[in-house]
Amino acid sequence: MLALKIIDIKDFMNKLLVGEVFDCFSFVEATITTFNTFTIDGKLQYDFFDTEAKTSLLEKSAEYSLWENVKAYCFSIIRGRRTPLNFKIVFELSHNQALALLKNESSVTDIPVRNFYLNIQYKNQALLCTTGVSYASFCLDKRLEHLWDDSLITFFSSHHISCEKL
Repeated sequence: MLALKIIDIKDFMNKLLVGEVFDCFSFVEATITTFNTFTIDGKLQYDFFDTEAKTSLLEKSAEYSLWENVKAYCFSIIRGRRTPLNFKIVFELSHNQALALLKNESSVTDIPVRNFYLNIQYKNQALLCTTGVSYASFCLDKRLEHLWDDSLITFFSSHHISCEKL
């Protein structure tokens, strides 16, 4: 697990809520506290969609909405004259992103991974990002965690997101 403190919160929030940097991540959930606490569950409700859209989502193995489809709602809650008291947003790699991450790592194909997570938490005027990996069964091998941590640092660097390891 990696914990990163974001240095330029304003720039990060712009990239998160206005830009497209995080659009390809699957949105698991968010809890945002302003004058109320708002909770948003990113799990897709397949019964809502018409047959064509439902089929497309099933073909992509989509379990959650993409961030690009939810960020406007979160932005509408967060924006305003006053900073939120706190918020937490949980992303996971989409099925295709997870496959791409593992594609070039033949040494980790035997590890029973479920998914890779990015948690973004704002609290006490500090913004932290932490990584996580969920496994299908107990695993002592930390190679996937290191792979995900290194990939996220590269991702942040390529998008000019300044941070420091904690």
